[in-house]
Amino acid sequence: MYARVFSLTVAALGAIYFYLALQLPLQTLNGPGAGLFPLAIGAMLMLTGVAATLQGELAAAAAPLGAVARRKVLVIIASLAAFCLLLPRLGYIPSGILVMVLVLRQFEASWKLTLAVSILGALGTYFLFVFLLGLPFPHGSWLVT
Repeated sequence: MYARVFSLTVAALGAIYFYLALQLPLQTLNGPGAGLFPLAIGAMLMLTGVAATLQGELAAAAAPLGAVARRKVLVIIASLAAFCLLLPRLGYIPSGILVMVLVLRQFEASWKLTLAVSILGALGTYFLFVFLLGLPFPHGSWLVT
């Protein structure tokens, strides 16, 4: 019951987010507009909510999370919160590497693989968004208060 209500809530919030994103420009003369990525996020939220609602029976039959799984979920949520807090101070690349290391270690990836994926992932996404799409990313400043 609660899983279905949650799924429908996610779909409804996605629909609201999608509607609000339509109010923003999708394209500018210089490239993607401010509404393009929020529009995609709203669509994904709606699709995820609908898919989870349709699979409600499977979710109800799932076993509750154990202590180890709960710890992993909490570490991932905390790492995402740390990313948001550190982004203005450290900039995107160091913050991105840090969050990817924390998340990948929760999936018990080797340190070698974790560092390689984290560094390449942060540099790759930075290159994609800043150089190819022309979007500004925070460079970081320890002087920001």
